[in-house]
Amino acid sequence: MSAPETPPRSSGHARLDSLVGLWDTQTEVFIDALGRAVEVDGSVEKSWALGGRFLREDLAGVGEDDEPLLGLGFIGYEPHTERYEAVWMSTGACGMGVCTGRDVGDQLIFEGEEPAPDGGRRRFRAVLTIEGPDRHVLSQHFRDLRGAWALAFRIQYDRAIPG
Repeated sequence: MSAPETPPRSSGHARLDSLVGLWDTQTEVFIDALGRAVEVDGSVEKSWALGGRFLREDLAGVGEDDEPLLGLGFIGYEPHTERYEAVWMSTGACGMGVCTGRDVGDQLIFEGEEPAPDGGRRRFRAVLTIEGPDRHVLSQHFRDLRGAWALAFRIQYDRAIPG
């Protein structure tokens, strides 16, 4: 059996290169409509997987209930559709979050669905802002009772060993 063919490097894949590395995270989880937040720290390692086709994200942190939280995610770029595709799993749920995204300037904007606390599924919007080689921020939003997108959490990633 031969090794898998390395895919041609697309601009979409290259866009993710700056996310590779070890990151310290600061997460704000917004717990109510008044904007009060719980803050937790963690760490994430991001690396290319499967011949550079997918960016793998391994998270270790603390959940809203102060229990350890582990997460595993993948982001890929499909050059034929010019869309990003992502999947996220964690010890905080038994289902997977799945989404697709597009590049909009300094942001990647994803929309998809994930497990809801009531056992169903809920829609979300996630915005990944790449502020520079040593920092990026992920903000995730859900629809509120009025139907508007409301901020649920924000994760700031700071490179553990700046380049």
